Amino acid sequence: MSIKVEYRDGVFEPLDKVEGARQGAIYTAFSEEELRDFLDTLGWLKAAEKSFDFWDNEADAVYDTL
Repeated sequence: MSIKVEYRDGVFEPLDKVEGARQGAIYTAFSEEELRDFLDTLGWLKAAEKSFDFWDNEADAVYDTL
């Protein structure tokens, strides 16, 4: 679930109607800057994934379950 919130008077308030949230569940809010940084990092990790393709072979399959 992803929602936009506003911080006002010490409380994070949803900007839209929230559906599907469970009573008592703990959720984490990211600032726009933190979310951009996370997505940038995710992009770099995805790009680096190719460098590990050599491990995707039958000879190394025995280690997949470790």
